[in-house]
Amino acid sequence: MDRDIRAKLIELARLRTTWTYSQLKEQLQLNLNFSDAFERKLIGECLGEVSVYEYERGRPVLSCLITHQNGLREQGDGFYKFCEDLYSEDWKTLKANKKWENQADCYEFWLKPDNYKNFKND
Repeated sequence: MDRDIRAKLIELARLRTTWTYSQLKEQLQLNLNFSDAFERKLIGECLGEVSVYEYERGRPVLSCLITHQNGLREQGDGFYKFCEDLYSEDWKTLKANKKWENQADCYEFWLKPDNYKNFKND
């Protein structure tokens, strides 16, 4: 798991904001070319590892804080397809039901001082 990506996602949660994939790439100076399908897959795998790590510990899926550049702060189909395995539910159903997991859950969890103190360095 990429600890730098996890730390940045926790910071985003504490700031109550999201980033696009491009912002994540630029801010963490990830040497990825998103016009290349393989390299887009790599960032998805990194985010997926962080999310599995959090999910297995009963915490919100942090990768929901990375969204597409469309201005709507929405995750793409790849996010929901990834979550299909975690939640054992069809990805289209997950996408249609935005309440199952959202950015507000991450904000709420990571803004609690005890959660941040106890889990930020996991």
